[in-house]
Amino acid sequence: MASHLMNSTILMITPFHKKSRGNKLTSERLQTGLQKRGWTIDLLSLESDDWQCILSGALKEKRYSLIHGLNITYFSRVLSVFPDIAQLPLVLTTTGTDLNYDIQSSFKPEIAETLNAVKYIVVFDDYFRTIFQQFYPKSASKLVTIPQGVSLEKRKGPDRNELGLNENDFVFLLPSGLRPVKNLEFAIDALEKLHPEFPNLRLLILGAVIDQKYSEFIQKRIRSLPWTVYPGEFPHDQMYGMMSLADVVLNTSYGEGQPQAALEAMSLGKPCLLTAVPGNLNIIVNGREGYYIQSQADMVAAARILITNRQLCRQMGENARRLVEKKYSLQKELCGYEAIYQRLLPGN
Repeated sequence: MASHLMNSTILMITPFHKKSRGNKLTSERLQTGLQKRGWTIDLLSLESDDWQCILSGALKEKRYSLIHGLNITYFSRVLSVFPDIAQLPLVLTTTGTDLNYDIQSSFKPEIAETLNAVKYIVVFDDYFRTIFQQFYPKSASKLVTIPQGVSLEKRKGPDRNELGLNENDFVFLLPSGLRPVKNLEFAIDALEKLHPEFPNLRLLILGAVIDQKYSEFIQKRIRSLPWTVYPGEFPHDQMYGMMSLADVVLNTSYGEGQPQAALEAMSLGKPCLLTAVPGNLNIIVNGREGYYIQSQADMVAAARILITNRQLCRQMGENARRLVEKKYSLQKELCGYEAIYQRLLPGN
């Protein structure tokens, strides 16, 4: 990266930054990676009580050359409070719930205004282009597809024993924040059917409490299931070690942007079972890196195959690792965003 780009300071705005969830991890990964390439990037979380004061002061000082927002819904709220930011080049990254639910629920003028104001709209997968073509066709020409990159620090976390797991347990990993859209009960109910057949089956749930009511429901549900382990939230820098303990990774969401945690586990050679929903679809080839599932019966059947055929499980895991290395590399992701920034900040 040429040194003159250090003169351009970029503001990245994320809706969430307190708990380990997609927007936090994406914004931190991009900020860290792009800063290593010479970009100056500040990060502002809308969870900060004084975010409006911070942004107001920065705009008065003309501190930023470009603003990069994550999540259409939340970025539209920023734009409604600070319409003058539209005078700067704006980049938007869509992150999941905003695409699968918010922009499809009904036409919202503030969403249309935001999409009109931004110069580029990043989606994680080409599938999401169809949503824009249907609901906001005038914005379709602004779309850029940049798959998420995977970045895992190779640090140890708790071992199996510390998590209440035995060495011979077959562990299904469900890395997910506890909120309704993640549909954790799908995995619990399906594996409960399989557990009598395979007593060493375990389900390890890793994620933050995001929706309090739903979290209480899930924790009450698993209290009577000793084969299900939920140790609570752990910092992201321990995920490498904890994901390494698993045999298979799950994503049972109703809808996704792109399941970052599942990709992280796949990068460690774990095959996956993914619900066949937007955001999960197009990640794998069914039967090569794992399986797509549409029902609990599908999940029971696929899980049984992986438990009983360890050689196939290992081969699918290796296929998953290669896929992530090829398609979801951090370097490719950073190059994609860097290209956008360079187009919008020529000569800076």
